[in-house]
Amino acid sequence: MRDQLGEAADRRHATPLGSATMSATLAGLVVFIVHELTPDFPARFGSYRTGIATLVVMLIALLYYVRKRNLWISARWLRAAALMPQAIACRLVNLDRLESWRVVHVTAGVLMLLPFWWHSEAGPSTPLESVLKAALLLLVATGALGLTLQTILPHEMLLRGAQEVRQQDIDQRMRQLYVEAEESVLGHSETLVRAYLANIRPLLTRAHPGYRFFFGTFMRTDPALSLAMAARQAGSVLGPDQPAYDALLDIAQRKIRLEQNRFNLRFGKSWLRFHIGLFMIVSVMVICHVAGVLYFAGV
Repeated sequence: MRDQLGEAADRRHATPLGSATMSATLAGLVVFIVHELTPDFPARFGSYRTGIATLVVMLIALLYYVRKRNLWISARWLRAAALMPQAIACRLVNLDRLESWRVVHVTAGVLMLLPFWWHSEAGPSTPLESVLKAALLLLVATGALGLTLQTILPHEMLLRGAQEVRQQDIDQRMRQLYVEAEESVLGHSETLVRAYLANIRPLLTRAHPGYRFFFGTFMRTDPALSLAMAARQAGSVLGPDQPAYDALLDIAQRKIRLEQNRFNLRFGKSWLRFHIGLFMIVSVMVICHVAGVLYFAGV
């Protein structure tokens, strides 16, 4: 049984539970339809019950972070799976993969909008409650941005090829490309050297604006082509030195693509830090909100 569970654990990386993007889309559709079908729900259930429902769904979404940073849940889940029949055990192992928990996290985050919507319509809001609502909506929006990033970036890395997953590897590879270009231009004509110094070396040493890489990633275009276009046009009159110039320009374009690789890594890390930090702020605001409601209710 343990060997079979081990094989299932190996297969679970190739058998995803479902698309997080599709789950989020379907959950958003459910939120909209159910809200439109229940116009009197906020008045009937009031702000207390809808607030509790919102909090419960938030806690379900939080389980993803608990599972990601602590194996306590996974260890007991797999221990229970080992006691089940083989078919059920394999399904439980598949459900324990991080991708499955991520689908639950995303789906719960979107479904939370339904009780939150009801809660917002259950009564008037104080200025502080309005700030909390805005922060909660921003949290969901940053989650949607992160989901988009996690959908696009793996495809981008496969599409462009030669992508690194660590920033130090990118920096090292960029230095190697600079040295390669400097060595390649040695021994060539003065005309080529001047063209290299004027058009290609700036591409190798300059830090290009991040917005070019941002749009390149989300529009799935190659910014290296547009950033090196002027250099390519400037070298179109070199005659016999054209092949060597094109080889140097190719090195510069590879360096620009590594810049985009680095931008994507930094952007993904920055988004995650911002999302987690915003969640911490929202959590404190929710605790203060609940404590204030309980205090004024005399609990």
